Amino acid sequence: MALHLVEAGAGSVRLVERDGLFQGTSAAGAGFLASWTPLEAEQAVTAYGLDYYGGLQAEGHDIDLRSNGILWLDLRASSWAEISANHEQEGGSATVLDAAAVEALTHGVVRGDGVRGGLFEPGGAQVFAPKVGAALAERLRRHPGVVDTRRPVTGLRTRGGRIVGVETTRGTIGCDAVVVAAGAWSNELLGSLGIFLPSAPQITSRIITENLDLPSTLPALFLSGLVPEDPDGGTLLWVRWHDGGLLWGGAYETYPRNVLLDAAKPERLDEIPYDGVRELLRVAGRAEATMPVLARRSSISVKHGAPCYTPDWRALIGPVAAVDGLHVLVGDNEAGITHGPGYAKVLTDILLHGTSDLTPADDWNPNRFGDRYPTEKSVIEAYLEYQKSLTVG
Repeated sequence: MALHLVEAGAGSVRLVERDGLFQGTSAAGAGFLASWTPLEAEQAVTAYGLDYYGGLQAEGHDIDLRSNGILWLDLRASSWAEISANHEQEGGSATVLDAAAVEALTHGVVRGDGVRGGLFEPGGAQVFAPKVGAALAERLRRHPGVVDTRRPVTGLRTRGGRIVGVETTRGTIGCDAVVVAAGAWSNELLGSLGIFLPSAPQITSRIITENLDLPSTLPALFLSGLVPEDPDGGTLLWVRWHDGGLLWGGAYETYPRNVLLDAAKPERLDEIPYDGVRELLRVAGRAEATMPVLARRSSISVKHGAPCYTPDWRALIGPVAAVDGLHVLVGDNEAGITHGPGYAKVLTDILLHGTSDLTPADDWNPNRFGDRYPTEKSVIEAYLEYQKSLTVG
């Protein structure tokens, strides 16, 4: 967001960070780039994001951009015909593959006798999130005075119903406009003004293995149906190539998934309990017959994140009605790496021109829910109900 503002000629811009750059949830991101929804606004920012990352790579930034596509696998024997039927009804660029084609596409990493088939989306890509952060930081530092690190924000200052400053541990920074884009910590900052937005963080974890001599052309994989006794197949695993090994994780539902809901947020996420990681390892055990490489790991490193969800799976972007000059960019819904550049473009356009030529932001209006969801728990309940309605539909 800061980089888009600076490069659009917005004038004096300051990015205030509690720690260093890119040390929150984004640093733990899976780095998938894909079309996650058919909605037009999200499609527009997805296309913008793919072009943006391609531009970074073309400029010489090493972000590990790989356009290997995404392969969706469902291990439930009864569900594959259903997925194929849905694909035929919806059309699109994805291709239904049989089991032999899945094994060939993955160079044998996925065994054909362990799946019914797969759905391959060739337009999917991947980046390594920490390298994206480093590339953006390098571009930001071309503009002296923009980056202000190790300066925790303690509150927001208003006068006459308008934002006038940001309070920090090293004094107040006067300003005419503020964009709160602090992920899981956004509502803590907004709370100093008595504002709560319907965005709620849940813990997820990313695992990286050692080099396993895997081919760099391996498509990113999404595996569901790993626990047949669960009605929904249990935890969804995402798995992708990284430095010869695997980078993988999933949205487990066990502790500590919800420890941040309506609770004080820790300054950092590195001390989050590892119970969820153990659940990911347990579920991965169910996939070892299909992906034997999951059992070959001898060491792992772990990073926790706290992506933020909204009741309708759509971001909260734009001006906050309660305070003039206050804007937010909140609610990634686990698609922050894909949508982030486009969201930043849209909000930059709104700040400078009142509207965006990329896509209207009406559907992301942060005031659209009113006071319908007063707690983070109520946000997650609505989010899960919406997710269930999509699955049933």
